[in-house]
Amino acid sequence: MIDALAESLLIGLGLFYKALWPILFGVMLTALIETLIDQDRLADILGGRDLLTTGKATAAGVASSACTFGALSITQTLFKKGASAEASFAFSFASTNLVIELGILIYALLGWQFLLAELLGGFLLISIMYVLVRLTLPKRMFEEARTRLREQFRKDPPPVVFTRSVATRADWRQQLTTIEGWQRIAHNYFHTLGKIYKSALFGFLIAGFIVALVPTAFWTTLFLEPTGPIGIAENAVMGVLAGVASFIGSIGNVPFAAALWASGVSFAGVIACIYADLITIPIMNLWKKFFGRKAAVYIFAIFFLTMVTSAVLMEQLFSALGWIPPRLSAEGLMSFLEVKFDFTLVMTVLALLGTGVLYILRHTASLPNTSE
Repeated sequence: MIDALAESLLIGLGLFYKALWPILFGVMLTALIETLIDQDRLADILGGRDLLTTGKATAAGVASSACTFGALSITQTLFKKGASAEASFAFSFASTNLVIELGILIYALLGWQFLLAELLGGFLLISIMYVLVRLTLPKRMFEEARTRLREQFRKDPPPVVFTRSVATRADWRQQLTTIEGWQRIAHNYFHTLGKIYKSALFGFLIAGFIVALVPTAFWTTLFLEPTGPIGIAENAVMGVLAGVASFIGSIGNVPFAAALWASGVSFAGVIACIYADLITIPIMNLWKKFFGRKAAVYIFAIFFLTMVTSAVLMEQLFSALGWIPPRLSAEGLMSFLEVKFDFTLVMTVLALLGTGVLYILRHTASLPNTSE
């Protein structure tokens, strides 16, 4: 048992090492975007229910953070200020499935096939959600939720953790050519890092334990052989439920999904697990807090159906194209996780040096006063 626990920790640390530079690089890009783009101004142009407005919300989500909690906070802010349900949900899907750091991490741990499935699936998630919401949205329920959010905000403003820390008013060139601008970038960098690191570390630890301690027979019992429509659909359902029960955010879900893949779970089950970060138990508690119990039930049902359908379609498409990647063996996984002089080591050192520079910038002087 001691040897197995040691092996699980080594695997978790190995996954963390492989993912460290993609996470830091992605967070840096997110900090740049968050500093240069004021997302709160988007609410005025996201009030429509048409495809163009939904497309704008999707683009805004791409330019947002991959932290699920932060994304949900911005979603409720946009909705409260007038964004439609379709636009708000499109933003939440895009900001947790189509962001840069998540894509880099998926590529590093799972390969280009899963990255492509995540990107295609992200747009498919938004498309399916849009159709379902347009057909079924209980308008009165969500207008009441908007009214409650506005009243709650007037009586009890949300805590700082659920708001953007720094708003920018200067031109983007000024932001990139002044010390104050880079201090804002450093502030947003560590703000985003602080929101995701617990979820990420938990995900890597869970992944190590799954690979080392959970027997393959356990997963073959839960996940049927995906040889037909029923098997593929069952795998997608179980993948979403595994993601829901993991309590992990979007970044942490990736090593968890990598562990499922190494343990024999199907392509549909793994990609469905990654999709599920918007309906994990902690996130559903926030949906209920922001929108109310009935609206949260509606959101869970729509998102669950959307995620399962997208995962099934991705499995069928990639299987037809012959793009399902080979599965790593236990020996191959350990070899993949070894620390050696290669591209990963060089990028990790550079990412850590960059983080050190941003840390110094953040603490050299206080930020100038800015309003939220």
